[in-house]
Amino acid sequence: MTPQQAESRGLAWVLGGFVFCPCHLPLTLWAIAAALSGTAAGALVLQHVYLAGTVVTAIWAGATWRGIRYFRAAARVCERS
Repeated sequence: MTPQQAESRGLAWVLGGFVFCPCHLPLTLWAIAAALSGTAAGALVLQHVYLAGTVVTAIWAGATWRGIRYFRAAARVCERS
C-alpha cells in the first residue's frame, strides 16, 4: 500500500467515524430508529437506548482508531523513504 492510499483510507475511516461521533448521538439514534421503524431491530433500539448509544460510541472509537492507524502507517512509510 502506498502512503497516499494509506492516507486516503485513514481519511475515509475518520470521516466515516465522524458520522457516529457521540456528539451527534441524538441524531444518530433518531436516524437509526427511523430507518428501522416497524421492525424488531427498531423496537430493540428504542427499548435499549443506552445500549444502542454504547454501540454507536464503540463504532466511533473503533473507526477513529483505525483511521489514525492508517495515518501513522503512511507517516512511517514516508519516514523510511
